[in-house]
Amino acid sequence: MGTVSVLSVLFGCAQKDVHPAAPTGAARWQVPLGDPSPSPAVRGMTLLVVGDSWARNLGVGIANADRARHNVVINAGQPGCGLMQPVRIRRKGTMVAAPANCNTWPDRWRDLVTRYRPTAALLEVGYWDGQDSQQLPGQSTVSSISHPAFRHRFDAQIDRAIAILSATGATVYIPTVIDNTGPARTDSDAMNTALRAAVRRNPRTALLDVHGQLCTAGKICPPEVGGIQVYDETGHLSGPAHDRIGAWILNVIYAGKNTGRK
Repeated sequence: MGTVSVLSVLFGCAQKDVHPAAPTGAARWQVPLGDPSPSPAVRGMTLLVVGDSWARNLGVGIANADRARHNVVINAGQPGCGLMQPVRIRRKGTMVAAPANCNTWPDRWRDLVTRYRPTAALLEVGYWDGQDSQQLPGQSTVSSISHPAFRHRFDAQIDRAIAILSATGATVYIPTVIDNTGPARTDSDAMNTALRAAVRRNPRTALLDVHGQLCTAGKICPPEVGGIQVYDETGHLSGPAHDRIGAWILNVIYAGKNTGRK
């Protein structure tokens, strides 16, 4: 039996992601909501989790789901941080300087990969980078993934991140995002399109369809499934929900590892 290690890497970024309101929908709309537990065979993996506050939330769920402690989980998710390295961000309606520690992700992630040599990496940035809250270098205002210049930079940045995270042989798993409501739906659709395109471009990646676990094909993301409240008051996954999604993630990554996914 392997020794259990769960590591949480903190960088002190206080800014929280601003998420869409908890999705609404009739309880009759059922979705898988992950797995109740990992397979007993899931062991011996080192999983590095990086990205925004949803990454951190998923990292907690993965660690909680691994109750038998057969795997190493390094949770380096950082609230309010993505890939775009902006000059300013919108915080509570006011434009402020982008936190410097958010923009140093290439060095930090390179160091983590060198130190831990992960079996797999989970790169979750679709929520923070899916908002219209970042002013990029050379721009005079915020833009979003729906804008061509933002999308062009996002493509380059995610390719760069994948190269760093896969440098020692890890497969990089890229989760899809849930659907925004109202006019912001355009941005969540555009983000999922960009994430799928990144997986097609990069051979050392795999798509992790978190959207398919939380939302229907008709883009209804129910707030409750089987008596489980899916989202908390911040719009992140609730404890029971992230534990189930964490178990599903472990099962998917282990299955990929043992079917020759490289």
